[in-house]
Amino acid sequence: MEHEGRSDLGRSWHDDDAGQTTAEYSLVLLVAGLVVGVLAAFVKSGALDDMFKTIISGLIDRAGG
Repeated sequence: MEHEGRSDLGRSWHDDDAGQTTAEYSLVLLVAGLVVGVLAAFVKSGALDDMFKTIISGLIDRAGG
């Protein structure tokens, strides 16, 4: 099968996906950065400390302590 003067028989799957891996890595790094940013804001606000205190006190109350 000919396409624009080239034979499609010698083409590999990689030819069609050039740049896809780079885009996937970029998206993973972007999402990782967003998660770190949200976590940092959560920790800085003190909400994480309050959440752990609530969980621990709830566990102690349930244990009868």
